[in-house]
Amino acid sequence: MEKKPTVSDAAKAEAAKKAAAAKKAAQSKGTATKSAPAKAAPKKAPVKAEEVEETVEQVVDEAPASGGKGSVKGLRIGAIILWVLALAAEVGAFFAFSYAIRNGAQNWNEPEFLLMIGALVLDAIFCIVAAQLWKKANRIRPSLASSKLVRTLWHQLGVIMVLVCFLPIGIFLLAKSDKLNKKTKTILIALLAALLVGAGAASTDFQQPSDAEVAQMQQAATEEAVGEVYWTKFGKSYHFDRNCPYIAGKTSVSEGGTLYAGTLQQAFDANRWDPCDTCAGGAQAKLDEAAAGGTTTTDTTAEQPAG
Repeated sequence: MEKKPTVSDAAKAEAAKKAAAAKKAAQSKGTATKSAPAKAAPKKAPVKAEEVEETVEQVVDEAPASGGKGSVKGLRIGAIILWVLALAAEVGAFFAFSYAIRNGAQNWNEPEFLLMIGALVLDAIFCIVAAQLWKKANRIRPSLASSKLVRTLWHQLGVIMVLVCFLPIGIFLLAKSDKLNKKTKTILIALLAALLVGAGAASTDFQQPSDAEVAQMQQAATEEAVGEVYWTKFGKSYHFDRNCPYIAGKTSVSEGGTLYAGTLQQAFDANRWDPCDTCAGGAQAKLDEAAAGGTTTTDTTAEQPAG
């Protein structure tokens, strides 16, 4: 006799799927309840098919449809800090190399060149770690911009920063290479090239979403939105909550302010693709509160600006 799947089995199976698989599971909930049962302890009480479907839907809701409900701000801030440190390391390499040239250093193992090499290695490490944080943030919340160029620049920002952190010092090294002996010049150029290529390869995002996947995520984000969304004239994010601390004090455009209101598609049309870390993951919470008779954003209709 076939055992019915338990809540934990269904949750583990669905949680292991990626966002794209989660979307398919949402569209075929009827077949999800017929999946093969795992070898679980017989003491666990089986649940009804309706409860299994609710578990599947919960996992799907938690998938990063509109960029994910988990905040990625910490990851992005960490990446930016590391890129700043990488730029500082590049500046240090500049000074070390300039000091070596002024002092007439020739051998690659002299202190000035060793300091330069150390700065370049730190430069590469900072760039690689920053890119990993950036890519992890993009896994949670990819860019939903309609322009493929904008999405590419956003997802490949790690590679761009590697070029910024290595090309200037490389050009400077080549321009001054005539003042170095052949061995030192060869070692420094080879090291710089190896660090540039290695850091660039490690920073490349090979999982950038395709046009079809972006369109799917845009549709999912549109379906996730509840009522009006809000965005400011100069901001980059859209908001679900009129009382979000990032926009709470702003007045509508119709009143001479900078706050717009409209559908999520209108926010997309205004190039506001980034969901707010504070409130844009709250669509499900708003639905739950509405079902429970709660009042949060619905009490502020008088403050909503004309879109």
